[in-house]
Amino acid sequence: MRLLNSYYKATLKFLLLTVFISCIAACSNDDSNGGDSSQSGEAYWKISSTVKSASGSSAIIITGTPGTIWNAEITEGTTWCSFSSNDLTLSSKSGEVKDGLNVLYVYYNSNTSKEQRVAKISIQFADQEAKVFDLVQLSESQQNLPAFKLWAEVPDFKENANYQYVTHYALLNDKTIRNYSICFDKTKKAALWVAYPIHTAYLKGSGERTDRWAFDPIIPQSYQADCTLKSYGGSYDRGHQLPSADRLGTDEMNAQTFYMSNMTPQLNRLNQDMWAKLETKVRANNCSDTLYVVTGAYFGAGATTTTDGAKNTVPVPTNYFKVLLRTKSGKTGKNIKDCSDSELISIGFWVDHKSYGNIEPPKSICTSVADIESKTGFTFFPQVSSSVKKQNNPSQWGIN
Repeated sequence: MRLLNSYYKATLKFLLLTVFISCIAACSNDDSNGGDSSQSGEAYWKISSTVKSASGSSAIIITGTPGTIWNAEITEGTTWCSFSSNDLTLSSKSGEVKDGLNVLYVYYNSNTSKEQRVAKISIQFADQEAKVFDLVQLSESQQNLPAFKLWAEVPDFKENANYQYVTHYALLNDKTIRNYSICFDKTKKAALWVAYPIHTAYLKGSGERTDRWAFDPIIPQSYQADCTLKSYGGSYDRGHQLPSADRLGTDEMNAQTFYMSNMTPQLNRLNQDMWAKLETKVRANNCSDTLYVVTGAYFGAGATTTTDGAKNTVPVPTNYFKVLLRTKSGKTGKNIKDCSDSELISIGFWVDHKSYGNIEPPKSICTSVADIESKTGFTFFPQVSSSVKKQNNPSQWGIN
């Protein structure tokens, strides 16, 4: 009996000690969490911070810890921007993050002036520092032309009534930077070239593949292929010219790579196999000085057609190409125009629109920038000499 009483007493002491320790741990956890201090949130434009001149709306996606309070305010542009389609004076709004999709819509009137305009939207989560988002609305006649002769990657301007030149910009660390530039051919419903810089700032960051297929907001929709809901007909993918994987700095950067103006009907077995491996090779040549790239589609003799996702007829490229330029060391700290010929390297890739199999890029597709200039009629990398553009050394670029 004494042994039994001793057993019960020991058990009771153990249970009381366990409860005591649990209470201390719970109090400790409450103190360390600091109540709502664990709440956080993020926000980003669903598609782009640049919109066309016509009236409409743009969406900001809100994510974070469920229950986190957010407050939004239009601090500039209240005469033409609002958080309500019915009340154009509504310049502030608040809410809390919920499970699922959280969307803040910004509505804007048409811009009939000759100048673009900028609205600023401030969003603050709980006690976090407020973040400011720019909404740029283009003017009626604005095209957002590339900075010809200034940016190293942009080819020379070529006059053609069917061409539309456009540069897309994105926010990075609260600064507006160029994302990519295009020469869009309205008769081909595709870009003949897409020019872009590659640097770590573009490749790595908070972004991910968005799959936000959308029309380019600057180019008239009637000239673009409609693959926003489904791909081209037959065995053709929605082939990026500027790869999605080259723009993971932010979601906005990445979403812009899904514009229809960046797409062509590309054979799935080319797009997913050798071409994808070539894109990886290109990224591997990223450097501190910046790698400059132009990717293009060529519509030669015998070009065929397919249909877009809406059953409209669209031409199919006969060839694709890439031209690359960078400094040899990758760390000169110089602009391209200030480099000597001996400090620069370049190469071109000319690809037939066919399946090569799931192989690494072969030497047979390697050529010079000068050769691709003669094939396409475009002048690439106008800041460098003709001797630099005659180079063709595949091993320098990791192709053996």
